[in-house]
Amino acid sequence: MTTYRVYVRWPGQRATNKTTTDSKSVADYAWDELNSLQWDQEKPIGLAYSQNGKQVEYVDLSEQGQ
Repeated sequence: MTTYRVYVRWPGQRATNKTTTDSKSVADYAWDELNSLQWDQEKPIGLAYSQNGKQVEYVDLSEQGQ
């Protein structure tokens, strides 16, 4: 079985807005939703999308990635 995980990464290895699913379409939807969010105050360090524990996509939102 394939497992997809989509989440927001914060400093200190904290993760929020987690979606764990076996459906690629659900994972893709969650990924699109995270990418459309506007971060008003505190900004996360990244957005992560993995399949079976392997990173598929990552958006670096840290100061180094800007």
